[in-house]
Amino acid sequence: MTDYKIPIDTFVRETFECKASVCAILTGAALSFQDVKLQIRRDKTELHLIAGSTLLSVPLASILSIERQTFPDIHTIEYEISTKEGNTITVDAF
Repeated sequence: MTDYKIPIDTFVRETFECKASVCAILTGAALSFQDVKLQIRRDKTELHLIAGSTLLSVPLASILSIERQTFPDIHTIEYEISTKEGNTITVDAF
């Protein structure tokens, strides 16, 4: 499988509202959501991931890359967001 780096706007468009599993490994904390309705929004300074009543905001300036990998055999697209602080957020959309 090949990873493809994609722009933030492409990520927002592809995952605006989807069914997904999310794992966020942050400095001092970890979050995990399985099979949730995920909403992705972007404003001028932050990317917002909304899962149920939980909001995770990531400053746009801290995003190093967003990589997309497709797994057609299981109908899943994995997105991995890497930040300057060493945080990783993985979104498996299906």
